[in-house]
Amino acid sequence: MDPRLVTSPANPVVKMLKSLSVKKYREEEGLFLVEGTRHIRDALAGGFVLTAAAHSDRASADDRTLVAAAPTLLHVNDDILSRITGRDNPQSVIAAFAIPRPALSAATGGLWIGLEGVRDPGNLGTIIRTADAAGVSGIILIGHCCDPWQPECVRGSMGSFARLKLVEAPLDDFIDWRATWPGAVIGTHLHAQSVDYRVPSYKLPLLLMMGSESAGLSGDAAAACDTLVKIPMLGGTESLNLAVSTALMLYEIRRTDLK
Repeated sequence: MDPRLVTSPANPVVKMLKSLSVKKYREEEGLFLVEGTRHIRDALAGGFVLTAAAHSDRASADDRTLVAAAPTLLHVNDDILSRITGRDNPQSVIAAFAIPRPALSAATGGLWIGLEGVRDPGNLGTIIRTADAAGVSGIILIGHCCDPWQPECVRGSMGSFARLKLVEAPLDDFIDWRATWPGAVIGTHLHAQSVDYRVPSYKLPLLLMMGSESAGLSGDAAAACDTLVKIPMLGGTESLNLAVSTALMLYEIRRTDLK
């Protein structure tokens, strides 16, 4: 049976769900918001812990069944969904899940990405989605990065957030951990000694290091790399979009490591 219709934005669960658009409250609650049945299904399949959900009359019976096990479940109108999500045309089902906190020790092999100082959530969401397509095991967010659990990033990942481990670590902790990584560390950098990214023969396990679009890798992060590579640019631009650069690197790595 559906719960009673909630129409008041003052409802405490509505207020809690709405607060998850702000990092401070995501950290306090330990929760993040997922919009739409497809991505909710991805999160459930990925083992994420469902804690609360809300649906409108537009939700199908199957959609309602998907979130029926939520400890807290609301039946709301579309105005409430819009208030929670900040979107004019919200999905008919939303859900809050516990934020996973994997440690650096989760990175033990395979193909991983280290992102230092990435601040654009749209870029990060696209990178997560691309990494999933390229069979990446996880991403290490190094230093001051944007929050991977903010709604723009979660939406941009198109459900891929549920299939990769997302690790957050200060640079010093990353440098200490790097000594335990069993494979090569390749970083992109415009250093004079960097080689064309098509030259190395990539072998797994491998950690690909990418810096922010504005600053690139810091000196300490670059020093942690075994090899520095660069993507040649023939026109007048000085840099590529970070998500584009990451995609080029990942598929070059896969082109050679699968031979």
